[in-house]
Amino acid sequence: MKPLQGKIAVVSGASRGAGRGIAFQLGSSGATVYVTGRSVKGSTTDNRPETIEETADGVTSRGGKGIAIQCDHTSENDVRNLFEQIEREHGRIDILVNSVFGGSESSLPSVDGRHFWERPLEHWDAMMVAGLQAYLLTTRYAVPLMAQHHKGLIVNITFFIKDTISSNLYYDLAMNAINRMTLGMAKELKDYNVSAVAVCPGWMRTERVIDSGFGPEDGTTETTAYVGRAVVALASDTTVSKFSGETIMVAELARKYGFTDVDGTQPLPYE
Repeated sequence: MKPLQGKIAVVSGASRGAGRGIAFQLGSSGATVYVTGRSVKGSTTDNRPETIEETADGVTSRGGKGIAIQCDHTSENDVRNLFEQIEREHGRIDILVNSVFGGSESSLPSVDGRHFWERPLEHWDAMMVAGLQAYLLTTRYAVPLMAQHHKGLIVNITFFIKDTISSNLYYDLAMNAINRMTLGMAKELKDYNVSAVAVCPGWMRTERVIDSGFGPEDGTTETTAYVGRAVVALASDTTVSKFSGETIMVAELARKYGFTDVDGTQPLPYE
């Protein structure tokens, strides 16, 4: 029997990138995965070809059950409708993965300089609203479906480099706010046996990164399956509460649990 057979998971932002990789790995482990995002057939975001339907099909083809639900995670109405549907169909959620992020879209205004005062405020909204706030809103509606059963795992996808400002100030604030939020969530959810963990992948070969010319021969990137295997390892661990509140590198989890990337290696943390 597959380790997550019968588990109900939600992966937000799963049309592409880390979300798609995580959804695929959850499917390979037997989970039913609600694949959510804005990009659907005939109407995708940022002129990208990927859709949530494709991801859901990939989940199913790997042995799980993929269910595509269009959802803008910055819209309270969309998020409420999503979890009301899941409650009707299953009555619970076992795993929530927050992986939405608006800060990488090419439709954002270009930056005229590297400093925070030169960065358009639209970048702030893309990272803090279509990122941090979307995580909080989604978790807010997911928690009641976990707490009533006194079990569940929330994984917040994040990024940081210790003692270094990551990329730019807006991005760094967004990621560190997610990490701090995870700590606060873990504290408040402890009595309900629900764990919250922030998981930090390295430099992933997402669709955008591959389109920019980076491949496995570059030697510094990892696949999105690597973070997916990290989430599966956490979700399969009956003692996952020991990590609740922590921000953990995928590479660290690979060493702890013994999984590898698809090529059999264990890529080191991105620095």
